[in-house]
Amino acid sequence: MKLLKLVRIENLILLAVTQLIFRYGFLELQPQLPLALSHWQYALLVLASVLIAAAGSIMYTISGPDRHNQAISEEKGYNTFIILNVIALSIGAYLSYYIGNIQFVTAFVIASAMLYIGATNFRSTLLVPNILTALTVGLSLLIIGVFNLYPFMQFEGWQYFRTVFNILLDYSYLAITLAFILTLVNDLKNTDEDYNSGKATLSIALGRDRAAKVVFFITIIPVAMILYYGNTYLIDYLYALGFGLIFILGPLIYFGIKLWTAKNNSDYAHLAIVLKLVMLFSAISVLVVTLNLANNA
Repeated sequence: MKLLKLVRIENLILLAVTQLIFRYGFLELQPQLPLALSHWQYALLVLASVLIAAAGSIMYTISGPDRHNQAISEEKGYNTFIILNVIALSIGAYLSYYIGNIQFVTAFVIASAMLYIGATNFRSTLLVPNILTALTVGLSLLIIGVFNLYPFMQFEGWQYFRTVFNILLDYSYLAITLAFILTLVNDLKNTDEDYNSGKATLSIALGRDRAAKVVFFITIIPVAMILYYGNTYLIDYLYALGFGLIFILGPLIYFGIKLWTAKNNSDYAHLAIVLKLVMLFSAISVLVVTLNLANNA
């Protein structure tokens, strides 16, 4: 149980489920869209992403002030970090070679590097760990398009593949924003521990109440994104629009209201759960949108 907590198993499950939804609830449902990776190769892609995320969680823990009181020693933590990354990068190298561009393994290298430096070199630098973590989340969506669509984008009909990839890109923007907010909420929850360890976070720099207000205003960004996309692309698709309003926009508004009045750790822990549900429903929305568009085509 301690080991599962160490790797933040709920985040790994959310990552894997999200990547599976985008393959089987979006890409697989597009008409006449060939995909470069087979089912088992895509499973390897998901596995590599999960291993890198797990390694990043372990590094973040063993680099923290309580590293001597964790379920794994610092030495074993570093060894596990290396082993997980070696496996993930080996998978990334194989998949990159398979689709015809070995350089794409750098996507996995960048993801691993961002999590590592965010947990070590820049751990005490204001907002940098938050930004790096959020960018890694966005990258986990982009690699879906890169590894599945790239081999076909250079041939005739590339505009179709580009359109599909741009949808993944839009979702990655939303994922980055939500992940960034989630990291800030976790900082709000851990303010006392971070202060005692000398870590620099927004809640320490501004105070918890002021930082919460800043996060509130940042939350306006994903709200505006959802309203824009709903009004621009989904206004004629009732089920997709309704799903977005009820299961994404609604919880985000609830999140903002509760954030404004949040006072203690349990409040922020509750808000973190709400935000993870928003991220899950955001991923599910691509399936709802795809089915709604197909049924109204």
